[in-house]
Amino acid sequence: MNVFFKHHGIDIKRIFGAMFANIKSRSKAQGGSTITQQLVRNYALTQEKSYVRKIQEMYLAVQLERKLSKDQILEAYLNTIYLGPNVYGVQQASRYYFDKDVEDITIAEAAFIAAITQNPGIYNPYSKKNKENPDNYLGRQRIVLKKMYENGYISEQEYQKALSEDLVAALNKPKTRLSNNYMKYHWFIEAAIDEIAKDLSDKFKLDEKDARQKLISGGYKVYLTMDARLQEKAQEILNDERFYKGIPVKIDQTKLKENESPKPNPQAAAVVMDINGEVRAIIGGRGNLGAGAFNYATDGIRHPGSSIKPLAVYAPAIEKQVITASTVINDSDSDEEANEIKNKYRGWFPDNYDRRFRGPVTVRYGLQESLNTIAAKILNRVGLDTSYNYLINKFDLANIDKKDKYMPAALALGQTLASPIEMASAYTAFANNGIISHPIFYTKVEDRTGSIVLEKKPIQKRAISEETAFIMNQLMQNVVKAGTAQAANLGAMPAGGKTGTTSNNEDGWFVGFTPYYTCAIWIGKSGPEVKYISVKSKFATPIWKAIMLEAHRGLPIKQFIKPEGVVAATICSHSRKLATDTCPSKYVEYFISGTEPIETCDVHSAPVVPVPDENTTQEGNEGNTNNSDVNNTTGNNQTTEDPNNTQNTQQNNSNSQTTSGQQNNSTQSQNQNPSNR
Repeated sequence: MNVFFKHHGIDIKRIFGAMFANIKSRSKAQGGSTITQQLVRNYALTQEKSYVRKIQEMYLAVQLERKLSKDQILEAYLNTIYLGPNVYGVQQASRYYFDKDVEDITIAEAAFIAAITQNPGIYNPYSKKNKENPDNYLGRQRIVLKKMYENGYISEQEYQKALSEDLVAALNKPKTRLSNNYMKYHWFIEAAIDEIAKDLSDKFKLDEKDARQKLISGGYKVYLTMDARLQEKAQEILNDERFYKGIPVKIDQTKLKENESPKPNPQAAAVVMDINGEVRAIIGGRGNLGAGAFNYATDGIRHPGSSIKPLAVYAPAIEKQVITASTVINDSDSDEEANEIKNKYRGWFPDNYDRRFRGPVTVRYGLQESLNTIAAKILNRVGLDTSYNYLINKFDLANIDKKDKYMPAALALGQTLASPIEMASAYTAFANNGIISHPIFYTKVEDRTGSIVLEKKPIQKRAISEETAFIMNQLMQNVVKAGTAQAANLGAMPAGGKTGTTSNNEDGWFVGFTPYYTCAIWIGKSGPEVKYISVKSKFATPIWKAIMLEAHRGLPIKQFIKPEGVVAATICSHSRKLATDTCPSKYVEYFISGTEPIETCDVHSAPVVPVPDENTTQEGNEGNTNNSDVNNTTGNNQTTEDPNNTQNTQQNNSNSQTTSGQQNNSTQSQNQNPSNR
């Protein structure tokens, strides 16, 4: 610091020392910049390492020293220096790290802020590495304290007192001093800053740190896509303890650091975006996690469970015309197709969530009840290569591992990886005629003069055909109306989606859509300190409904429109062929034109006398608000014109009375993944 008050903007000795070191190492790693030079670079130049930029920096530093006093230069530097994730200047750093204004911090805390200036990323106290071993930043802070003492800035008594302070505890206290708006909206603001900094970096060829510096200090006006009311409501809903009652959690206290309190568990995240990709609300966690905390919505890469099935299995198979919604597949682990899969994948074949088998069922019913056997058989028919390609290149899931291409459990049952924001984006294809929309957090950025610096348009592409999208849309509406996600039903507003529970019960999902929005909800364990947790998708669906009711407040009811390339056909519930007037139970199903059945039912050739129905289907209770079984009754004299009310009876070529759900009920599978639902 003494050198700073003596030089006139540049330090010739340091510059030549840096140049000699660079020549010796054949690099430009060392710069020899003074505080004045760094201030010039932060305000007026880039972080590019070139001799031309260095000369510009030196010239401007000398000019600045002629205009401003040393105290003014130091103040400007301290108010703009990068000190952590979206943290610029010592005042913001004081509030971010210690929940205090800068004039109120202790010597130990001031030494910490001074210590991390060299590399805030390496010394970030909230990084996983530094949480596990704080000695990294504590050692750096102690070096600063020692230098302060040796150079006479603090007394020995002050030095010893600073060394004795519990800095780790101070850093982990709840934060309240950041601005109210920032605290209320920090999940959204931080995600938006990340996106804007990247776009500034790409447009102006800056590194992202430099772009963040310009964004914070440049006086820009940013137009966010956020719905402030919905953002607040979504956080309120996610924090509501009533949604988590009944979820067992055990914390391993030995995994926590001294004075560290466990996060609320289970943790949760939510993303709401419109079908064009504009994010309206994003909640990165529940509880008072504070600004800069880990964002489970954007960075929480978890197993999506059965919520992957529409993307990896059903949509590709319908698009490739491998199946239709009325295709009948045997829910069994011992038929020829199941044995083929076992032979191909070293004995692997999944169990259903309830360890029961129902015999022949339709594709519609398989998705409605999230039957793992049906997903595995469809995946086998469409092929792992096709499924993997759809996830990577159609639905743009960036965290799918290359090895998943060879793992049917990853693709069919969601034992792969995805984040809530990725899933919300992928599901836009089902609500928007096959067009996938990538998330965006802002629409434009203006400078001080009102000129547009950045403008963000929707980022979209076709993922699947509009015909496939409509059929998938209808199938997933059935999941909400009659299947595993009935607790997400929005009444008159059309809604569809898919539940997901991982086999270890550490993650529960519901990802769904309406004509206006998609929304992804994740709940699960927060970290290694959670010794045991048991979550299921049924805990996610009520949260989804509560947030989406707020999102749709005041919006008119809107319907999905059937495209010309989709045909509707009335199907006999028993023969799965085109129904006749004499068929006792029938329903309307949708098909890509040319894939609809052409044969007429040959089971019910003569009129039948209506009799009371004795066939009841019991398919489990996940997703019901009253936790009772879902009972679907098919009347033998009933005609169903709504495919979402389709009754799922077994295919029977000799009699119209069939009981679905009873066949093979006592058969127990010896395989894995009963909870993938």
